[in-house]
Amino acid sequence: MAEVKKEVLKKAETKNKSFQLPEIIDFLKAGVHFGHKKSAWNPRMEKYIYEVRNGIHIIDLVQTREILGDVLEQLEKYSNNGNILIVGTKGQAASVVEKIAEESGMFYINRRWMGGLFTNFDVIKKSIHSLIKMEEQLAQGSEDLVKKEKLLMEKDIFRLNRIYKGIKFMEKLPEVVIVIDSQVEKNAIKEARKMGIPIIALIDTNCNPDIIDYPIPANDDSIKSISLFVKLFGEVVGKSKKSLGIIGLRRDHEAKLARMKKQYEEEKERRERMEEQERERMKALREGKVDAKKIGSVVRVVKREKNIEDEVAEAEKVKKSADSKSIKELGLSARTEKALVGAKIKTVGQLKKFSEEEMKNIKGIGEKSIEEIGKAIK
Repeated sequence: MAEVKKEVLKKAETKNKSFQLPEIIDFLKAGVHFGHKKSAWNPRMEKYIYEVRNGIHIIDLVQTREILGDVLEQLEKYSNNGNILIVGTKGQAASVVEKIAEESGMFYINRRWMGGLFTNFDVIKKSIHSLIKMEEQLAQGSEDLVKKEKLLMEKDIFRLNRIYKGIKFMEKLPEVVIVIDSQVEKNAIKEARKMGIPIIALIDTNCNPDIIDYPIPANDDSIKSISLFVKLFGEVVGKSKKSLGIIGLRRDHEAKLARMKKQYEEEKERRERMEEQERERMKALREGKVDAKKIGSVVRVVKREKNIEDEVAEAEKVKKSADSKSIKELGLSARTEKALVGAKIKTVGQLKKFSEEEMKNIKGIGEKSIEEIGKAIK
């Protein structure tokens, strides 16, 4: 029996080249082998159970390791073709899922499953687009709204972000969905099966492996066990171009909101400064400290047009400030930023001197990168 298990282990090791599978000792340390009580088991899990110890089912880790290798290979293929969605809403999984998904470029749901996410995806997508627009509107000051309306918008953004934060920019259904606990995420599995989306899931001894396309027998309750598997999924997905694009989109969005907010605050400060100067001039005029004849009819106008010379000077100042900005401040994707730095382009001013044709000659810069740079400069 031991020789057979060693042969299986050797086979699993030779099959996987692009990722490193944990050793059996790593699984043991994470408590992956602990199942549920014998009385709470699902008979369909019998083939994955090694033995019963103190009334607890013990999962066969040799099988788990072999199956995991095959599943990760499939996950690698799926991640190269499209989006990956990971679902883990239970308390032990929520924070780990969010952290790893953000780092590796996976979409994720860690609060609660939204009914109809797969079956009514177009409607959900509209809600996500509305959230993004509201975020941009708020970052720009929302001056067309009264204070109460602005507060209500802030509450809506907070509420919607709790639900949709992990699936922003998910423009189409995922290639595969990863589920941490198939018992808890029954609705997600039901919708995925209905829409024909493959399912990867950790299945404990109380689960039904027959409804899962790629079942991985493992403890789905232990934080250490969940963390071990989620990190493995993140390492595999994080190597794909799709995941790098999602990371870039998230970073660009945050940078855009920060830029909008900064511009709004600067403009607000400038207007307040001009209004204060106007009040000081009017006060000086009333107190007789300024000769009205020297000022002429301008002092009689409360709302005066902006001085052209001041505007030109201000515009030149803003332009110089923008041109002196570092490339890193544009919020470009990591790949584009690396290519520009490699070409020794460090500031926005230097970048503006390049035409589109000249940019194409820079190693690592393609059509998408040029489009991204154009949007960032605007």
